[in-house]
Amino acid sequence: MKSNSSLTDLNVNLLSYLRSELDSQDINLMAPATPVTGGFDTRIFRFQLKDAPTEVSRPLIARLFGTSSQNRAVFESAVQTAVADAGYPAPRVFFTCTDESMLGGSFMIMECMPGQAMATRDPIQLNVPLPLMPATLAKAHLELHRIDAEPVRNALDSRGIHRDRYSFEARFTWLVKQIDAPRFAWLHPGLQWIIQNHPENPDRLVICHGDFHPINILVTHGEVSGVLDWSGFLVADPAYDVAITKFLGRLMFSSVCPQFPHLYYDQYLKASPVDAARVEYYEAFRCLWTLLEGAEGHSGWSQPEVMVELSELFQTITRVRISLPG
Repeated sequence: MKSNSSLTDLNVNLLSYLRSELDSQDINLMAPATPVTGGFDTRIFRFQLKDAPTEVSRPLIARLFGTSSQNRAVFESAVQTAVADAGYPAPRVFFTCTDESMLGGSFMIMECMPGQAMATRDPIQLNVPLPLMPATLAKAHLELHRIDAEPVRNALDSRGIHRDRYSFEARFTWLVKQIDAPRFAWLHPGLQWIIQNHPENPDRLVICHGDFHPINILVTHGEVSGVLDWSGFLVADPAYDVAITKFLGRLMFSSVCPQFPHLYYDQYLKASPVDAARVEYYEAFRCLWTLLEGAEGHSGWSQPEVMVELSELFQTITRVRISLPG
C-alpha cells in the first residue's frame, strides 16, 4: 500500500492486520479509523474495535511512520511500553509492524490516552488556564525525572536496544555529523561553540522525554493523564530535558505568554535544582539543532522570521553570531 492510498484502503489493511495478529476473523472496526491532527512527521489515526479481546477493546491509536522507519517504530514502541511499565502515563503499545507493505510505512498500535492536550497549535490555543500550566507541566516533568532509569534501560536491553542509542553522546555525535558539511558552513561557528563547551557527564542520569511541552501533554480534570510522542527519548542529564522544555516553550508560546518558560523553570527549580550553566548549554544545543531543521525545511521552523529568532537566541546564549544564508 502506497503512503498516499485512500483512507478506505488503510481501514481495510488495518483490519486485516489486526485480524491476523489477534487470530480472529470476527473482529471488526466499530467505526472507520479517522485522522488525528498533530504529527509533524507521522500520520495518526484513531479507531476502536468490536468483538475484540478486552485489552484492545478500548479506543486505539495507529501511529504511521514514513518509509524506511522500521528502527524508529521498534524504538518508540519499546520506550513507551518500558516507561508505561514504570508507572508513568505513556501510551502502552500493543502491536508494532515493520512490514511497510501493510500501510505504506512502519506503524504501531497503542492505547488512546484519555484527556485533551494542554494546548493545541496553529494557532496556539490553551485548554488549561494559563496560570495553572507552568506548575502542572513542571510537576509532570519532575515525576518523570524521579523514575528509576535502570529498570527502563534493562527493559530496552531485553528488546535489543543498545544504551548508546538513547544517550546524549549519540545525539551530540549525530548533530556534529549533520552540520559538519560544506553546505552548512554558516552553522560551523555555532557548532564549534557546542563542541568546545560540551559539559562533563552529570552524576545522575534520568529519563528524558526530549519534547516535553503542553502540546504533548494530555490532562483530565486538571491532572496529567497522558504524555505523547516519545521520539526524543534519552537517558541523560535532567538539565537537558529542562532546557528543551524551556527552549520550546519560548519558541512556541511566546505569543500567548512570553514568561511561560521562566514560570515553568521556576516551578521545576522549587523541587529539584539543576545547574543553570548546563541548562543554557543544552538550550544552545537545541537552538542549533532547530536551525539545522529549519534549513532542511521543517514546517515549524523554516519561516524566515523564526530562523532570525533562532539565530538571535543562539547569540544571546553563547555570544556567537550565526549569519543566516541568503
